[in-house]
Amino acid sequence: MNNIQVGSLVLNGQLILYLAFGAAGWLMLRYRLRNMAERHVILSVMSNAFWMWIVVWKLSFLIFHPVEVIHRPAVLLYFDGGGRGAWIASSVAAFYIWKKAAKLKGLSPSWLDMTTLFLCSGWFAYQMLSAVIGVEPVWFHAASAGLTAGFLFLQLAFSSKSNLLKWPAYAVWLSIGHVILWFCVPNREILLLSFNKQQLYFLIIAAALTAWNWLNEARPGGGLRE
Repeated sequence: MNNIQVGSLVLNGQLILYLAFGAAGWLMLRYRLRNMAERHVILSVMSNAFWMWIVVWKLSFLIFHPVEVIHRPAVLLYFDGGGRGAWIASSVAAFYIWKKAAKLKGLSPSWLDMTTLFLCSGWFAYQMLSAVIGVEPVWFHAASAGLTAGFLFLQLAFSSKSNLLKWPAYAVWLSIGHVILWFCVPNREILLLSFNKQQLYFLIIAAALTAWNWLNEARPGGGLRE
């Protein structure tokens, strides 16, 4: 999306959505980890990873448009790396979390659980705010927010009562749900077979989480102490 105008003030709409994403993820983690010894450590790692993502995403504009930045450095305040920059930022943030988890306790299933919770909570806020400010298609963003809210409710209501209800396992179904939801968008741009780019992303996420769950079933994993 472009900009959001509030009176005479013009705000970077995409940046606002991403900041809402990070705030919602942090608040949900703060609530979920309220009785855990690792609360401050994990919150610090996830917060650092998020701000690292924002900085890399913004500065990645320099990678794709170096000449323009050299001539007009102020463009970094108004532009960002777009979708390509988001992928670079995501890779950097994921590597940072992996290194921190390996240094602190190893990349246990609990780290993946908390990362999934952060991302899903942020996704809910992102989609809900998109629907509120009128990003098209509004019904899709509202439906995505509702689907994600249902996922979060199930996890917060039942995950502490059964070891079988894991964040990554349910996130697989959340991803598949979004793939199905995208089929309801008639004017989506097909990229491969009958899938668009977003559907392929969700399929990759579902496959990666499924593989991770299978790997962790074959080895003992450390968890967070409650």
